[in-house]
Amino acid sequence: MILNRPHPRTTSARAAVPLLTVLALYLFAATCANADSGHSRDREVRFTGPLVTGAPPLPKGLLNVEPYLINTRVVGVYDRDGRRHDVDGVPDSWTLAVPMAYGVADRLTLGATFSAGLASTLSGNRSWQMGDTGVSMSYLLAKRDAHNATLTVALKQNLPTGRHDRLDRDNLAEATGSGAATTRVALLGQAYFLPRRNLRARINVSWRLPGSHASLDGESAYGTSAGFDGRVELQGASQASLGVEYGLNPRWVLATDLVYERDHGAHLHGTIRSDAGPLAYDRALPSSWRASLAPAVEYHWNERIGLIAGAFVSFDGRNSAAVFSPQVALNMVF
Repeated sequence: MILNRPHPRTTSARAAVPLLTVLALYLFAATCANADSGHSRDREVRFTGPLVTGAPPLPKGLLNVEPYLINTRVVGVYDRDGRRHDVDGVPDSWTLAVPMAYGVADRLTLGATFSAGLASTLSGNRSWQMGDTGVSMSYLLAKRDAHNATLTVALKQNLPTGRHDRLDRDNLAEATGSGAATTRVALLGQAYFLPRRNLRARINVSWRLPGSHASLDGESAYGTSAGFDGRVELQGASQASLGVEYGLNPRWVLATDLVYERDHGAHLHGTIRSDAGPLAYDRALPSSWRASLAPAVEYHWNERIGLIAGAFVSFDGRNSAAVFSPQVALNMVF
């Protein structure tokens, strides 16, 4: 779900600060690349992959591990008419996500993602909590010599290992999981361009299948309050992203993703405890969407180890949170 409804206040010029920060990062990388170009001009350009848009299967026998450290700040909300309102007082969250992938065969890769979140507590502290776990399988459907283009199909399963309900009883102010065993199907494309093949483009389109559900008890990730007992049924969702990487030289790469997320909502139903006895509760969570950019800079020590740093920045949406999420990842190939 991309819904998030903290209390809004008047929009201010602070919305431009994240974009200026990212622009400064880009300028820093370009300056360093110019200084380094004389030492690495003749070597092959390397890529880690952009922050969001996924990769085709690995060659047989290769293992890729890429731990991410992610800080997410809710800086506003988009209302049902698409107007943006700034918010104050929403604590930021920290997530450590570790995606791993192994090339079982040249066309087949199996993967898993483990995560943990530094969740805020009701007493004002923070506590490490396990997040949801993901398992995936990707299969190379086609490969063409022209631009070394590939087309891949992927299946991704979310395992609800994070904390999603009983937050009030566990002294937690935020959830670290969804509680739902969701399934996604995705198509992934990749191709190289320019004479030196130093421009790489990826495109991903994924669909979350409808019908998954989660039992809810008390305060939860879906906005239920203490005393609630019921369940949430998720509708379908989709995401499309375009990722582009441009190699300035073999060590420095500029990258960006354009991301569109759409969620078709959910249905909450159950009961709420009261002095008069259980009261029936039935509510539909509305559909939502969000558009974001994820610019980043990559630095490569060699062909097997690279660092990527950037931010996920939303710029439009409806019934969703406006977020600024700086993150850094270390890409390692074994």
